[in-house]
Amino acid sequence: MAYKILVVDDESATAFGLKALLQSDSVEVLTAINALTARSILLSESVDVLLSDIRLSGTKDAEGLELLAFARENSPETHVIMMTGYGDPAVQQRALHLGAAYYYEKPVDLAALTETLQKLGLPSR
Repeated sequence: MAYKILVVDDESATAFGLKALLQSDSVEVLTAINALTARSILLSESVDVLLSDIRLSGTKDAEGLELLAFARENSPETHVIMMTGYGDPAVQQRALHLGAAYYYEKPVDLAALTETLQKLGLPSR
């Protein structure tokens, strides 16, 4: 069984870029560009890691935090990593309080992300 990561970002270039970087023979990467699609995937797939942007509509809203809460409730075995291009200590604290395993500001350092994923069970390449 492949390790499964769900990448959620409203910027499709970011979502597909992360998919290209993370996918391998032992890692399947699913992508979603909105919370609705991500929720559907979380309900129908066994996902090891949810890697989600906090702002999913380009507005100041934090739909990613709502997705985090949804994941914690409906897919508690899924580890959640939040990322944002709009760093805010209050939002970071809220994300961690809601159950995010990690929180990164964009651009996400790929080496740090890979190390984090390995801590969460990602198979070595």
